[in-house]
Amino acid sequence: MAIFRKSALVSGITLALIGISNVQAASADALEQRIRELESRLEKFEQATAPTAVAAPSPEVEKLKGKINTLERKFEVEQEVTAANALKLPKFNADGEGFSISSQDGKHQVKIRGAVQADGRFWADDNGRNRAAAGGSPGISDQFQLKQARVWLEGKFFDNIYFKIMPDFAATNILPDAYLDYAYKSYAGLTVGKQKTPLSLERLQGDADGMFLERAFPTYLANNRDVGIMLHGEFAKPGYKAEYGGPVDFKNFVSYQLGVFNGSGDSGSLDKNSAGTFDDKEFDGRIWAHPFQHSGYDWLEGLGLGIAGSFSHPTGLALNKLSSPVGQTSILDYTSTYKVGGVANAAPVGEGIHTRLYPQAYWYAGPYGLMGEYVVSNQGLSGSNKTGAAKTVNQNNRAWQVQASYVLTGEDATFQGVKPIQNFDPTQGTWGAFQVAARWSQLFVDKDTFTFIDPAKGISKADSWALGVNWFLNRNAIIRADYEETYYSGGAGTTASVKDRATEKVFGTRFQLAF
Repeated sequence: MAIFRKSALVSGITLALIGISNVQAASADALEQRIRELESRLEKFEQATAPTAVAAPSPEVEKLKGKINTLERKFEVEQEVTAANALKLPKFNADGEGFSISSQDGKHQVKIRGAVQADGRFWADDNGRNRAAAGGSPGISDQFQLKQARVWLEGKFFDNIYFKIMPDFAATNILPDAYLDYAYKSYAGLTVGKQKTPLSLERLQGDADGMFLERAFPTYLANNRDVGIMLHGEFAKPGYKAEYGGPVDFKNFVSYQLGVFNGSGDSGSLDKNSAGTFDDKEFDGRIWAHPFQHSGYDWLEGLGLGIAGSFSHPTGLALNKLSSPVGQTSILDYTSTYKVGGVANAAPVGEGIHTRLYPQAYWYAGPYGLMGEYVVSNQGLSGSNKTGAAKTVNQNNRAWQVQASYVLTGEDATFQGVKPIQNFDPTQGTWGAFQVAARWSQLFVDKDTFTFIDPAKGISKADSWALGVNWFLNRNAIIRADYEETYYSGGAGTTASVKDRATEKVFGTRFQLAF
């Protein structure tokens, strides 16, 4: 390029000189000016027409490029490692359902939950405190009681292995629930451990979700909890997808449970683990359906129908006492036997076939709720009669209940309780939700039971009605107030002259927090 510039410059100067020789009048200054103009024009021409020269990259440039590529790759690797580590970091959440820790993909989760129930029970008839002296029920007194104090863990691993561990600190040695649930498919899951048995509808309702402080008579003819293994599943209505509902499902179109348990007897295995004192086990089964789910009929969507039953053949099964609902006083204690020669006979035991049948239903539509169930419990009893002779009888007990509710503030009533539209906050003029409820329940004890039990110490029939008001401060806190009267047949007087136990009139209240 420099040679070309010089040649062009020389040519321009030569032309200029020739011009000078031909033009005599040109001065030296004009010649110099002309040369400068030619140089300027040449420079502009070079810039406009000269091709861009590509210089060969130097070693220093190549070295810098390599360093840049290396740094870029390190940055990419660090981003990949950071993203991978982020997937391992847990997610924390705290809301009305409790406190939870879960993996980023949601396949692993642990929840911390709890419940506290602080009760008060007050008997309207003060003479009831001295019933024991009159041969009636044990002495009772007005009392405050810590009914529950539970903190438990529940969750899942690998998206389908669920668990629950729930101790209760309100009493000694109580572990109501401790089980694993392998939800392999929606239609086939397997639960092992200590759990509620799939029998009584009201027993399967959450402790914090019922309409009254305590459950009605049909519940006490079923197990409270038991240790065993249970197959369960749920099915959606055609065209819909089934939702995981746990060991006992109330979410889907149809669900079932089939279990084998140790057999803890009526109202058994809350404060013990039903160790299994006989080889024959108890078989429980249940099927439940929402026949109008997704039907488009809103007033029938909340209708649920089901039937449950059990079969066992115990040998020497200890029998648990039965209690009144809200008052929780003992009304049938199998240790209240006859005395022979001043010595009480041993308590009768469950011996032989024991069956239960539980038809059950509920219906919820808007603020209205209705629930009922019936049970027939047939079991063999073995013991000694009033003369001391060994006897075996077939005991046929029955119970039923129906309860209705209405949410005054317009929220929906559900089997899982009521969720207030507005939480209690007087400063904002909001008061939560209010629900009123009524219940009637009956228990019939087979007369053959008194082959072993003194009829002056155990009732043969109980009729109970109750009214309740529930104040939902928010989705977690509830104040309940119940009034219940229970009328008895038998259970007082003397063996020779049996009388009816005095009517039990009790007012109960509860402050409950559950999350």
